[in-house]
Amino acid sequence: MPHPRKPVTAPPPPSVPMNQDDAQGRHAGVRISRWLSAGFPYFGPFVMIAALVNVLALAIGGTGITDSADQYLANADWSQPHTWAALLLKIGASGLGFLPVGVAAYLAYGIAGRPGVIPGLLGGMAAMGVDGGVLVSLAAGLISGGAVVALERIPVPPKLRDPASTILIPLLASLFTAAVLIAFVGEQLDSLSAWLHQKMAYLEFHDTALLGVFLGLMVCSDLGGMLGKAAVAFGTAGVSGYDTSKFSPIDMTIMAAVVAAGMVPALGLTLATLVRGKLFTEAERSYGRVAWLFGAAAMPEGTVPFALSDPLRVIPATLAGGAVTGALVMTFGATITVPYGGALAAGDIGKPLLFAVAVAAGVVVTAAATVGLKLLGRGAVPVATARTTTGSSRRKSPAAA
Repeated sequence: MPHPRKPVTAPPPPSVPMNQDDAQGRHAGVRISRWLSAGFPYFGPFVMIAALVNVLALAIGGTGITDSADQYLANADWSQPHTWAALLLKIGASGLGFLPVGVAAYLAYGIAGRPGVIPGLLGGMAAMGVDGGVLVSLAAGLISGGAVVALERIPVPPKLRDPASTILIPLLASLFTAAVLIAFVGEQLDSLSAWLHQKMAYLEFHDTALLGVFLGLMVCSDLGGMLGKAAVAFGTAGVSGYDTSKFSPIDMTIMAAVVAAGMVPALGLTLATLVRGKLFTEAERSYGRVAWLFGAAAMPEGTVPFALSDPLRVIPATLAGGAVTGALVMTFGATITVPYGGALAAGDIGKPLLFAVAVAAGVVVTAAATVGLKLLGRGAVPVATARTTTGSSRRKSPAAA
């Protein structure tokens, strides 16, 4: 007797990366959170190498290399260490500058699969063009990936399905993402930056402690984006030039608040990984062993991997620490004559002990806030334990055997 034929079933639809493993079927926000957390092993080494190159450039060429890098490279005297320091600085800055593109493409791919890669890349370039930093690159990934998913749900004739998924959908999603970022987000960031500059100019003569809060929040908000750069520009305006005797004390204190706040995020997250390491993954703990170097060099970009992995907890914690440090520096009257370097510019810091106290206070606040917020979220099932077991749990029954 012939065996009955098995019914032919259509293959299951392809699953986008964000729907794989334990995140399948969960809320979109949970899947995005898991996908970002899974990206730490990829973004951590990238940021670490780029930031270490920057730190090495500052260690070799001193803090003044940031202002004279182009001149050293134009002369191209490779027998001088400053020329190599300038080259390292350019390489590191280029690597960190490209980070928004990678973040947006990674998130768009997680949401929409392969069709989201090109819109994510172009959206990340748009985020880089408006100096949006990490937060805007996350928005670019969400917008581009969501646009691809929405466009794929529009019914099209079978003959047009392949051209639409290959060309038309990525094109429309890219145009939509770029339009939103450039025409809306970029304009809003420019308006916010101008408003903050006006407020800071007013507070400089009326409430210096509150000015320090503003500066600390800006530096630690987007971790190297437009707001942080606006704070650096505001501080640099009063300490430009080589004749430090002409710098006013308030201008040097403003610059010190910016530099000190830039040290807080990476140092605070490093301390958090040491205090409560069980709240972090092994990759995060490993990265924390070197992240303190970026804090010592006043590079808030070194915290980007932590922020990408858990933005809703890490960024508020860094904001709290940066605000405390900025207010304390302005209250103590600590000064600095260079806009970069952090601990590497110790010789240019006035009242270094009070400067260190302000930084330490912000670091403790950031670490405590990070640990507290992560403890509040421990009800969520960790990625490593949420996956269902296979193999032993699928043993054949005696009847099947």
